[in-house]
Amino acid sequence: MSANRVKTGVPGLDEVMEGGLLRGYTYVVMGGPGSGKTTLGVQFIYKGIVDYGENGVYVTLEEPPESIRANVLRFRWELLGLEERGKLVIVDGSPIKRVPGHYVMQAPQVGTVDFTMESLASVIHAARRKVGAERIVIDPLNALTLLYGSDQYVLRRELLELIRTLNEAGCTTLLMSEVREREGRRMRYGVETFLAQGVIILHTIRVKGAKIKALEILKMRGTKHEEQLLPYKITDRGIMVFPGEKVFV
Repeated sequence: MSANRVKTGVPGLDEVMEGGLLRGYTYVVMGGPGSGKTTLGVQFIYKGIVDYGENGVYVTLEEPPESIRANVLRFRWELLGLEERGKLVIVDGSPIKRVPGHYVMQAPQVGTVDFTMESLASVIHAARRKVGAERIVIDPLNALTLLYGSDQYVLRRELLELIRTLNEAGCTTLLMSEVREREGRRMRYGVETFLAQGVIILHTIRVKGAKIKALEILKMRGTKHEEQLLPYKITDRGIMVFPGEKVFV
């Protein structure tokens, strides 16, 4: 069974879901601004390459690659070297024009007339084949879902097709989704949460002027998992989850 599990590279997370994610499926990671979604996504890709020998593709749809590379240096994650060695491809779908870099594949820009889910999938698969990637992160998914407005049928169909092609390629994929939590209101779940194999939520809870971070595994098909909120921190080595500890609010 362990051979069929993908280690997330996040200390404390794998042990609360039977050793990791089921290989070859798509998962959603949800959270608000500052919750650490992008950090978790890059950590999944970086640790997969460095610790587990699984190459990756990181698809950025908002933040330019240069910014991502610079921001994760604080965790001692050097992405450019992995790109140069053919271990990583960053697919740039951000609307901000980039400075040409190494091994960055340009996707049709979100919001332009030539952008479609099919064109993005084609670029992702080209990147995947280029480095033999087993892990993919798309960040953030909201940039895609906004394209379809209120047409939930078309959105569901397009997302289902994207997820299907990634799963058929044997890739383990994280879809990063931004949500805003409001006190006293239930979080709204997008169509992606119903299509994915599992959903992880990164909560930021305000208590007397302080912020408490808590991770929730909302669902994980085919996997026994912790159902209580788990405290987590963004440390100088990335995200760490603390199983067995309680979230005090």
